[in-house]
Amino acid sequence: MERDSDPLLSNRNPKGGLKTLPFIIANEAFERVASFGLSPNMIFYLKTRYNMETTTATNLILVWNAATNVLPVVGAVVADSYVGRYPMIGFGSIASLLGMILLWLTTIFPEATKPTTYQFMLLYASFV
Repeated sequence: MERDSDPLLSNRNPKGGLKTLPFIIANEAFERVASFGLSPNMIFYLKTRYNMETTTATNLILVWNAATNVLPVVGAVVADSYVGRYPMIGFGSIASLLGMILLWLTTIFPEATKPTTYQFMLLYASFV
């Protein structure tokens, strides 16, 4: 079998390939660092600002961690089947950034003894 006949070894498209691998790895590494750095402090934040019980706050963070570990598989299937890898990486990066911005926005609201429905919606939207 010739080397040029293998689609993985032929480079018909000068974009992408192994040159982009460090950028993809760095993007994922920074996203994971942000997620892991956020998790330990979120339970305290949810208990103090949203008056959640410890078990409720812990379950919310555990569901969020589970989703962030499983959804890349869904993203890979969508990228390979429909969208393409680079647009999907761009979409994932933008979605992650928007989630962090929404989470930051939850800190702007003043302290309340009982958070409003809108504040909970903004909090849950930031996790989604």
